[in-house]
Amino acid sequence: MRLPIFDSKPIGKVKDLLRFGTAGFAILLMLASCQTPAEKHDEPAVYYDIKGFIQSQIQLLNQQKPVVEKTMVVGNGQEKRSTSEVNWEKELELFVQADINKPAYRQSYAIARPDSLTYEYTIQTQEDLPVRYLKVVLDQADGQPALIEARILAENKLFESEKNLLMHCAKNSGQWRVATYQIKGFQELVISDRKLFDVQAEVH
Repeated sequence: MRLPIFDSKPIGKVKDLLRFGTAGFAILLMLASCQTPAEKHDEPAVYYDIKGFIQSQIQLLNQQKPVVEKTMVVGNGQEKRSTSEVNWEKELELFVQADINKPAYRQSYAIARPDSLTYEYTIQTQEDLPVRYLKVVLDQADGQPALIEARILAENKLFESEKNLLMHCAKNSGQWRVATYQIKGFQELVISDRKLFDVQAEVH
């Protein structure tokens, strides 16, 4: 299956995602991190547990070491690579950052259930948090996430960035696993023009 990604510190999260790319992709190093300090979860989760699901996938993928075919586009540059040597904790870190199950966020998102398999979370108008939108669609037969979609924004005096994340999962050899994922968006620095990027990957 093929597919048509707050602190104000610049970080190297996307460098890890594109680490087997060339220097032409170094512009992505300035994307903002969405990480927040660890918080205690003393109350039941309000939103779908994206973090728990992605962490279980990281453990499975690190064990199985599947081949990943990745296409990376930044501006006018493009590169394709295939490898089984992937640090999945770093590779899927942006999806972990889409987690909104934090005590401080309990009233920050509007919850919609278009059907029994779909969870949609949209940030309230008065809030200013990095995760603006999150959608999870469960597989009807397995009850596992078949689709995860998120939109993450970052902005400060030095730059602005947007990351749109998309992941599809399916059963593979009897186990529910990531099948494809995409991280697409832009970054704009005060010293340079807006740069578009698009990372697409297939997990075999």
